[in-house]
Amino acid sequence: MAATGAGISGVTNPGLTSTIAPEVMTYYEKVFLARSEYELVLKEGAQMRTHPDNSGRTVNFTRYNPLTIITDPLGEASNPVTCLINASTVAMTLSEYGLTTVHSKLLTLVSIDSGMKEKIELVGQNMGETLNRLVRNELDDAASYYPNGHSVTNIAAGDVLDSCNIRLMVRTLELSNAMAYKDGLFIGKTDPYSKHKLLGDTTWINGKTYSDIKDLYKGEMGELYQVRWLLNKDLLSGTEATSVAASAVVRFYTFVHGDNAFGCYDLAQDKPKLYILPNQVDSNSPVGRVSYVSWAGSYAVKLLNSDWALAARFTAA
Repeated sequence: MAATGAGISGVTNPGLTSTIAPEVMTYYEKVFLARSEYELVLKEGAQMRTHPDNSGRTVNFTRYNPLTIITDPLGEASNPVTCLINASTVAMTLSEYGLTTVHSKLLTLVSIDSGMKEKIELVGQNMGETLNRLVRNELDDAASYYPNGHSVTNIAAGDVLDSCNIRLMVRTLELSNAMAYKDGLFIGKTDPYSKHKLLGDTTWINGKTYSDIKDLYKGEMGELYQVRWLLNKDLLSGTEATSVAASAVVRFYTFVHGDNAFGCYDLAQDKPKLYILPNQVDSNSPVGRVSYVSWAGSYAVKLLNSDWALAARFTAA
């Protein structure tokens, strides 16, 4: 990996001392302000699998369609009716993702970020946010749900996430024969705008006061109407003009799904992880004047049954 002193035209390179003077000024407090971090919550409840090495990058899943229910009795001395088995294939392809930051040796020696701790955590945060976004993009292709029986053309400002819509979403999943998790519940992932609607319901069960013992998911808030709710800070929103609103309505996505609705997959010998090369001498850096902080790995997210997951749109009002 060749390192260069110049960055993209018009973009400064924070890996050089000339462009990040605040890090080397002696009168700066050696405390970094906390960054805004997204929790990697969207993968919670997914079918987690590691793909074996040397087995190709494409994985095919076979999904059998239910057989016809037979309610007529067999005639005496008759064989059961012949029925064909129908199946469909769901394909998933692993892809590579990653990012690299470059830092000069001088910077690593004079920066107040001792050992590049903050920079390493920043790259790690980018890895988590990227994997979370990949899940979000895939869940966006789940079955659409619009509140109160509306469609994208007539969603209104008051179409918020409420108890009635939660019950309707659960009914929709149950009518699709979606599998609940082992505790008999579904999982919902919603945004901060809809969170206050959930917390205001008088039947809300706070995750900290569960009466039974549960392993909490990351970001779990609590339970309402057969759904365990998680807070997703990686907002997905859209704006559309509708026939029933005076102006465009902003809608935010909430995802509700059952077990085996989607899967997250990595590769046995190439799981996403951090790589740190501190001033290493090699063919690309013969005198060890640069350090690299990177993350990379193979990853894939796939809806296994789009009818078992809902991508619901709600307004914030």
